[in-house]
Amino acid sequence: MTPRLAIFTPDLGVRSETFIRRHVDDLWPGHCVVVTGMSGRLTGPDWKANCPVLDLSQQRNLRLRQQVVRSILGKAGWTLEEPEIRRVRAFLVRHEVNVAMGEYLDVSLPWLKVCRDLGIAFWGHGHGYDVSRLLRDDVWRRAYLQYRDAAGVVVVSEVSRKRLVDLGLNAERVHVVPCGVEVGPLVQRQDRRGEPIRCLAVGRMVAKKAPILCLDAFRRAAERMPNLRLTYVGAGELLPAARHFVKAFGLGDRVSLLGGQSSEVVQRLMAEADVFVQHSVVDEDTGDEEGLPVAILEAMAQGLPVVSTRHAGIPEAVIDHGTGLLVDEGDSIGMADGLVELAGDAGLRQRLGEAGWQRAKAMFSWEQERGRLLKIMGLVDDEDKGEV
Repeated sequence: MTPRLAIFTPDLGVRSETFIRRHVDDLWPGHCVVVTGMSGRLTGPDWKANCPVLDLSQQRNLRLRQQVVRSILGKAGWTLEEPEIRRVRAFLVRHEVNVAMGEYLDVSLPWLKVCRDLGIAFWGHGHGYDVSRLLRDDVWRRAYLQYRDAAGVVVVSEVSRKRLVDLGLNAERVHVVPCGVEVGPLVQRQDRRGEPIRCLAVGRMVAKKAPILCLDAFRRAAERMPNLRLTYVGAGELLPAARHFVKAFGLGDRVSLLGGQSSEVVQRLMAEADVFVQHSVVDEDTGDEEGLPVAILEAMAQGLPVVSTRHAGIPEAVIDHGTGLLVDEGDSIGMADGLVELAGDAGLRQRLGEAGWQRAKAMFSWEQERGRLLKIMGLVDDEDKGEV
């Protein structure tokens, strides 16, 4: 009998969470169910899961994160008698689920006990803030020790794995599986002499993506290379500040801020670009940081040289002067130098881009992520190709 997989995810349809869409649609098609709505937000408009879904967003009367914290502090209980918990249990039993994966370690934590009581092997999947910012909080550090009772934990970078092992989780049960992306044929880019060099940035306009530092690096580079252009895709709380920056420095004819866009638009822009740029940093106020940004992996898969920062898992993907250029966090001058270097050397752009494509194909394809996740979670054995 083919095992049944349940995926717990706070939301569906969030544009920046293409990796969750991939897990829901393609990880175990035909044998997957979803529990969503833990954030209390309505399902996103961009896509719907093609499998059974239990959406808790309409009838939520609990806040699971706060509930767990209060329980740990002894200020409140958390029991299986809650109506919401009973609905989830019934859903899992009805669909004969025997393996579960929870997206984000904090949101998923309440479901660990539910699945354990039902005999379901539970895997937590850490991504970014949940293995950075939250680990500054002693309450969450204690809470995460409950994952010792899980079948295991998956993270996207060695940096994240080390943090959880240092916290006290079993090293043999913490696995690194980077998010996988589509790696098609290498995009052949022509040396368009005299035409603008097109830079592309893709990422939410939030502190750890440092959009202002990215724009400042571009501004400095454009002063030396007037043929540079930048397209920035991303919405978020810092978008108004980014617009003010562009206006204040008179960059309106060189910078396009597109806000949030679909994954199809992003892929088209990557195919048309010459350089990908991302200035990730640790948020000084909260400690929030990246895991391993999917947009960087997608850019590599499109044969784009990447200019980024030595941050979190990024150096595990981008090899400095091998597949791209890396600078220290906050070094917008160094990033500007990298943009100028690439803008002035079509051959270097091609070499780094092709090397990045080869690395993405060898290490970061969706087929590799899927195969590793299925084997780690015991859904297939070593000889099975994951076909059902």
